[in-house]
Amino acid sequence: MYFDRDAYPGIVRRSVAMMIDAMLLSLIGLANWLLLLLVFYALEFTTTPDTLHLGMFLTFIWLYMTVVKRSRFGTVGYWLCGIRIIDLRGNRPSLTRMTFRLVMWTFGPFNFIVDLIWLGADSEQQTLRDCYCGTYVVRSTAQPQGTAAMHLTRYFATGLAPSYPRVVRPRKFA
Repeated sequence: MYFDRDAYPGIVRRSVAMMIDAMLLSLIGLANWLLLLLVFYALEFTTTPDTLHLGMFLTFIWLYMTVVKRSRFGTVGYWLCGIRIIDLRGNRPSLTRMTFRLVMWTFGPFNFIVDLIWLGADSEQQTLRDCYCGTYVVRSTAQPQGTAAMHLTRYFATGLAPSYPRVVRPRKFA
């Protein structure tokens, strides 16, 4: 399945959505920390809630960035910016695919700068993380233009040649 080139959000829209989600997650993390501190203080525990907070916060981040992001509503940032995430067939991505996408964002091998550079150079404005996870970020109002064959594309860098699936648009002849 492929979309019109205007259906893919650019760097600015995706960055704004990312910043909104990061601010929301930060506020929720801060609120969680303060609430746990108050509870631990009120119950007169002798330890701090560091481990409990970390576990709860990481669980919430996983839920927000996988379960909520793949839902039909999307995250707050995606909703406000009018974008959604789909897989290569135009469906909502699986929970496994979204978890892999989050793990790639967290642990690499691509960093934020490399992802943004690739996003600006890619014809479908996919980040490298999206390429390897088999996802597309499109505008919420985007309608598919048609279906096309899927090929394995190779990316050569640092002596490695990993491949990822990519929808190949049909050529238009004049």
